[in-house]
Amino acid sequence: MSGSADSAGNRGSAAASGSVAASEATPESPRDQSSRESPSIGSSGRIRQSVPSASGLSPVEVVEALGREFFAALDARDPRRLRHTMAANATFRAHPHSAPIRPADEIVAYFGTVVSSYPNAHWDVTDVIATPDRGAVQFVIREYSARQGRELISEQVAIIRISQGKIVSMVGYYDSAEFQRVFWEGE
Repeated sequence: MSGSADSAGNRGSAAASGSVAASEATPESPRDQSSRESPSIGSSGRIRQSVPSASGLSPVEVVEALGREFFAALDARDPRRLRHTMAANATFRAHPHSAPIRPADEIVAYFGTVVSSYPNAHWDVTDVIATPDRGAVQFVIREYSARQGRELISEQVAIIRISQGKIVSMVGYYDSAEFQRVFWEGE
């Protein structure tokens, strides 16, 4: 996780976010480009250099951005934005050994039912631990309960795998008994 966060929690440089005017941008020499490459370990166990994507983000930053964007789209209840984070053949499991939901359009439909079940809930990413092809996304679901006069909160984790700049797999890890107790039995 590199880069500094702005007030909205977005990471990355001004150049990566596209906020640098074209007249201000200067082409980088090969030497400058190689200094931005981040090392990773290949399948052979050797360290290799990872070239930044077309967006200017390193592979690790792409994984972090996708993890954050998935939950931001969920919180915004924006199915197109949510679908854009996933490869067409993506799979989702709510728990490690549950049946997978696939493809991406079915995952979007599933999350449509989730957000409609919790119309006032918010999904906030609190941390992302990323490598060039996978990440652990820690997030909080919170919803205000007028009856209890407080927010109901559940902390969860999702493990994502990335290929070619899209989420190809996501597995949720959370205490389902705790979630049911907080969100269903408390009401």
